[in-house]
Amino acid sequence: MRSYAREVAFCKLYAYLISGIVDNDFSQFEQDKLTDEDRNFASGLVNGVAEQKVSLDQCIADLSDGFKISRIYKPDLAALEMAIWELTNTDTPKPVVINEAVTIVKKYSTEKSVSFVNGILAAYLRRCL
Repeated sequence: MRSYAREVAFCKLYAYLISGIVDNDFSQFEQDKLTDEDRNFASGLVNGVAEQKVSLDQCIADLSDGFKISRIYKPDLAALEMAIWELTNTDTPKPVVINEAVTIVKKYSTEKSVSFVNGILAAYLRRCL
């Protein structure tokens, strides 16, 4: 299930933001919800974001007028990095990527974060794609 795979990748990316360590061990997640394809998808998201972190963060900083990357709430940053990477590097439909990112932020972040993340992703679509 791709939604769960994205949530798993988000958790790993959040941990990466805190620790600086890329970890592709998904054993702590519900294995019956992750197919091999889902694990590969989640791993691709995690590794892709880690490899392109500098350019992703620059893009987010450019789009978030008045906010330095260091001021963005870490769950929001992880969701934004993951969504922008997926928008740029996969053929997943854009509305699906944005909806999934917003759904993750609704679950793991604050009420204000939903409109912030949605706004940044909408600006990314307008300016960059």
